[in-house]
Amino acid sequence: MLKVIIGTFLALTAHISVALESPSTWIETKTDMILAEISAADLAVDDRAGQAELAERVIIPNVNVEGIAMRAVGRPWRNVSETDRARFIAGMKNRMLDLYGGAFSQFKAAELEILNERISKRGDRAIVNTRLRRPGDDWLATEFRLVMIDDQWQLLDVAIEGVSLLSSYKAQMDERVERLGLEGAIEEVAAGK
Repeated sequence: MLKVIIGTFLALTAHISVALESPSTWIETKTDMILAEISAADLAVDDRAGQAELAERVIIPNVNVEGIAMRAVGRPWRNVSETDRARFIAGMKNRMLDLYGGAFSQFKAAELEILNERISKRGDRAIVNTRLRRPGDDWLATEFRLVMIDDQWQLLDVAIEGVSLLSSYKAQMDERVERLGLEGAIEEVAAGK
């Protein structure tokens, strides 16, 4: 019985320590891990399949793809069927694989400096302000927006020099909805266009 109690305590303590990881520590740890993976993979610039596989393995598990998809569609998301939501999320994930995979060669030896963090009152959202620099380049102001999902931080948005990836997705989606209607826009993203 004592073993069960101790085991339960250790499991709960481990769970709590994961939830208490600071957003800054999470960004630093994930960035170090991702940069090490990029460096070890040493992929050719034109190795799209290798880049997508690496992004799928090291980046996508840390990204809240569903949250990004929901915010990209905006208010009409409430009217989207579960099937179309799943198709749209899959399409968004494929776009992110292309985007992140294509950026690997540019950030192979990047440096990241944590500046500060802000955590929401509820503790479920955070903004981590950093500076990012590729060798030989100037520092870029980079803001990471995180959300807590199942006691784990996940990336919801990144803004480089004030340009938000999520805002870009939202603007593209708004244009598509205006041009094609909601169903047409979802179909286009789901089809990988």
